[in-house]
Amino acid sequence: PVHRTARFDTMVFSRTEHTPLLTGDEHHAARFPVMRVVTGVAVVALGLVAVVVSGNLGAISGSLATLGQGQAAEGTEGAYESAEAVRRNAAAEAAFAKQISVNAKTAAETADSVYAAAQAEAEKLNRLASQATRSYELASVEDRDAGDAATMGTQETEDDALGEDATLVAVTATYTAAREEYQASTDALVVLSLARSEASASAEAANVARAATSETADAAKSQADAAHITAAKANLDAQLAKEVGEEKPGAAIARAEGVARASAGAKAAEIAAGKAGRSFSDSVANFEGAKLLLKTATESFDIEQARNAELARVSTETEARMIDQSDRAAKAKTAAADRVATSVGLYLDASVMKAEMKDKADKALEAAATATAVAKTRAEESKAATSMARARSDAYDVSAAELVLAERTVEVETMKMRAVRNAKSAAAAAKAETQGVETETR
Repeated sequence: PVHRTARFDTMVFSRTEHTPLLTGDEHHAARFPVMRVVTGVAVVALGLVAVVVSGNLGAISGSLATLGQGQAAEGTEGAYESAEAVRRNAAAEAAFAKQISVNAKTAAETADSVYAAAQAEAEKLNRLASQATRSYELASVEDRDAGDAATMGTQETEDDALGEDATLVAVTATYTAAREEYQASTDALVVLSLARSEASASAEAANVARAATSETADAAKSQADAAHITAAKANLDAQLAKEVGEEKPGAAIARAEGVARASAGAKAAEIAAGKAGRSFSDSVANFEGAKLLLKTATESFDIEQARNAELARVSTETEARMIDQSDRAAKAKTAAADRVATSVGLYLDASVMKAEMKDKADKALEAAATATAVAKTRAEESKAATSMARARSDAYDVSAAELVLAERTVEVETMKMRAVRNAKSAAAAAKAETQGVETETR
């Protein structure tokens, strides 16, 4: 009988079909008894055929006698049936070995396909890991550059903004000083204009007073001159009067007193004229002083007015520069703040990208290492499956050879049975012939 086993080989792949196989010991236990029986039958059959060919019938009897001892005699039905049973067992064994070989070959091909797929997956993941590593390295460079840009790269812009701001402070100080000076000049113009107006009014009043005192002095002088003329005439007339010397003392005294009064009046008029003249001189001096003050006030006003115009121009220009510098400083500050914010934002983005690339690279390397280990395991499994398929193929070749041998044994048994029948027929004929000869001899 064919010895089959329910136990399978332990060589099973994780992604292949499970193939039931006989172990080596059980396979040999089922195969070697068949080989022993077939070998024995073949030897006896070859001996029998040789005897039949040589015509030695005695040898046939000896050969048939040697087939006892536990098995049917050669050339008998029992020997044929035994050989046929061995052939059927060998055929079943060969068919079973062939199926096992086919299964092992299929498992080996499947394992090889699985290994190829695992190897391709490992190579792909290794390439992806290399790309992820390069991406991480590039992200590290970008992160470093972004960090430099966020620190040193913005310093120049910030320095420019600080420089523009310092210039704005200086220009503002210059404008403030110019504006204050211009305002002081404007205030001074108001004072000088008032002083000029006052000096003009004083000069006008002094001129009016001069004109009035001039008339008064002229009138007083005229009166004084007239009084002196009158007094001189009165004195002369009094002295030349015919009564002089002849009149009474009281009359003479009265005449003298009249002359004295005229002289006193003339002197008083002269004194009044002198006072009026001095008043006129004073008014003239006042007028000249008022004119000088008016001239000074006018010149001071004109000078301050010209200076005020220049200060107004300087104030306007410095204010324009201050406005322009304020615009430049504001733009520089805004640009610096924007660049800092942008640089910091880019640096943060680069840092996040670097961390993401690092995580991806680590995961890719881990996946590649796992895939490489799996591919290595699949390679070992493929090698083992290939070896097992080769062993199962060899076992099938042996079973096929045993089947051929069993078939040849059946053919030999058939030939031996024919030879035995022929030998028996020949023996019977010889015996009959011998008995006939003996009868004739008697």
